[in-house]
Amino acid sequence: MPFKAQKHVRQVVGALEKTYPDRGTALEFSDPWQLLTATILSAQCTDVMVNKVTPHLFAAYPSPCALGHADTLAVEMIVKPTGFFHNKAKAIIAESLELCEKWGSRVTPEMDFLTGLPGVGRKTANVVLAHAFGQQAVVVDTHVKRLAYRIGLSESLVPEKVEQDIMASVPKSHWNSLCDALIAHGRSLCAARKPKCSACPIILSCPRNGVHEETPAR
Repeated sequence: MPFKAQKHVRQVVGALEKTYPDRGTALEFSDPWQLLTATILSAQCTDVMVNKVTPHLFAAYPSPCALGHADTLAVEMIVKPTGFFHNKAKAIIAESLELCEKWGSRVTPEMDFLTGLPGVGRKTANVVLAHAFGQQAVVVDTHVKRLAYRIGLSESLVPEKVEQDIMASVPKSHWNSLCDALIAHGRSLCAARKPKCSACPIILSCPRNGVHEETPAR
């Protein structure tokens, strides 16, 4: 990476980490399986809403075996507020059943293991690795994808490519803190529409400089 590019990354990472010191997932959980399940439910839903649903879900089904053998309609009724509840209920039942029947209800902290579970993609797996197991991982949600493109950490809007670009340009010890800060920044200031550029702590380092038309994914 050219010197200027390295300097840009250091400036952006440092400024965002300083601005958002309280980092970590907003999802509430007590073990890796609960975080895995909550993350599946969080797709196209706010963490606030998921946190309202999961206490009822885990009270009714306190283990992978309990949820894996649950009645689908009963689970749908609980997770309905998270949206897309038919697919989400099927997904969390399927991953729980496989954990129960094949893996002794144990979640293994490995990417291949996690993505091998039904309904689990790299984003969900990285959330679990980062926040349930403390591993350094690049979580590319809608905020990270958008902001990585806007501030010059990636020239792509394809999640897998964004993940690769951040891994290549950002020191591994900063992956978790950067992604958490990007998510916080996307929620508070750098919105998809009408970003609050005047209040942005990294505006001087932003190559888009207030121009935020997103290109087609590539």
